[in-house]
Amino acid sequence: MWHFLPLFPVLLSYTYGLPNVVERYVSTGGTCCSLVLNGFSASTKSKLSFRNSTSFTDQQSGRQGYWTQQEASLLPACRLTPTCAEDVSSAVIILAQHNCHFAIRGGGHMSWAGAANIQDGVTIDLGQMKSVVVNDERTITQVGPGARWSDVYSKLSPMDLSVVGGRVSDVGVAGVTLGGGNSFFAPQYGFACDGVANFEVVLASGRIVNANLHSHRDLFRALKGGNNNFGVVTRFDFKTFSKGRVWGGFIVYPYQTLQSQVQALQDFTTASGAGTDPYASVINAYVFGTTGPAVIANQYTYTKPQPYPEILQNFTGFQPQISNSMRIADLLNITDEVGSGTPNGFRQLFGTATIANNASLFIQVLAIAQQVFEPLKTVTDFQASVVLQPIPRTITNKGITSGGNSLGLDGRDDLIFIDLTIQWSLAQDDPVINAAAELFLRRSIAFAKSQNLYNQFLYLNYALQAQDPIAGYGRWNQFFLRQVARKYDRRGVFQRLVPGGFKLWRDDVDCC
Repeated sequence: MWHFLPLFPVLLSYTYGLPNVVERYVSTGGTCCSLVLNGFSASTKSKLSFRNSTSFTDQQSGRQGYWTQQEASLLPACRLTPTCAEDVSSAVIILAQHNCHFAIRGGGHMSWAGAANIQDGVTIDLGQMKSVVVNDERTITQVGPGARWSDVYSKLSPMDLSVVGGRVSDVGVAGVTLGGGNSFFAPQYGFACDGVANFEVVLASGRIVNANLHSHRDLFRALKGGNNNFGVVTRFDFKTFSKGRVWGGFIVYPYQTLQSQVQALQDFTTASGAGTDPYASVINAYVFGTTGPAVIANQYTYTKPQPYPEILQNFTGFQPQISNSMRIADLLNITDEVGSGTPNGFRQLFGTATIANNASLFIQVLAIAQQVFEPLKTVTDFQASVVLQPIPRTITNKGITSGGNSLGLDGRDDLIFIDLTIQWSLAQDDPVINAAAELFLRRSIAFAKSQNLYNQFLYLNYALQAQDPIAGYGRWNQFFLRQVARKYDRRGVFQRLVPGGFKLWRDDVDCC
């Protein structure tokens, strides 16, 4: 993400105030792989894989591969697959000491190239660190950073337990949680990051620490939304609660129900924000594709085994319905269905904005979407989804009561996250897709601002690469995160050597 390496020592010495410790060279990927190989014991050298090996290929594009073509297209010089925090510590010490560029991969479900992979550098793939362990009291679940939510729910559902986790089974635990993490349980407990009791973290020095309410409290708060800017999290300890089966699924409607849908969304968000019913959540998706008319595909979840609760009846009563999969099931089954709509192997793009809960504004945003995306119907395998996700005050207030997070949402307003997701197949279409995404976001944000209905927050897990979600947390939170980074990573290892993720200091922001 830093494009001017010769100037970087000057920039870093200013922002960190440490001109005497900034190295002016960067080791090559091949050299770095050799250093890691030589620095590991004989028994752990097998954890390093190189291009054309079976394990390397599998982690790139095979069974354990990346979600998008963009990420899979990057070829690191080698991939390291640690199995414990000590492995990660050893690797970070070597890579930092020799100024090696590296990437950190949890589940690999971010869309843009370089988020969790790196060309010609070293990728630390945490995929083998995926244990899920429940304590004897059934109050804490320890989860490895390479786990996906399917691993978590497969373990917890038979025990009638759950944590505040992701809504797509194949998405990684680490990325969701460090980016905030929306959840079916968010109205009850807050974001996924708010449900963490402790982070085990490998710092830039290689030191392994635990961050929680009693130890390294500033780091604990910073990790709740701070992405990969402070270290490598090697274990998440989630607060755990009793939970059996839930009611959930999709109902797909004709686009002609639009006017009723947006009013129902506004009413639901207001009711949820008032605390009317903390068990209900809605994902309100407007889908534009290459064949046929646009449709509205809503995902509803009620975290009790109760069909068609009153708070959702404004939605579920709409007719006609093209399809309806609502049922009582366990959480793994529900999240598997959500994930089935986002298969691996395509090119993908995310983008986001946050707006007020206002039905008239939703209509304008969707009109912009139709204007922008209609000309793209000839793009191979094109599909654009504009997803409106309620973030009522009941969610954002939970962060305050659980030790605080770094997101900057103050709990005063009921909000809506816009999640733009575009899928297509061919790299030759990248320029037109990227331009359309930015045009949609710029126009939607400009209109929301003109109506005084815009919020600066950008949900990191949905952000376009060219967006700056850390700045969207507000100046105070951005300052706080930078101070924590200076304290725990004085050499700026996770700013200058790990280009993936959304950095705390950026000079490449050119969109919305």
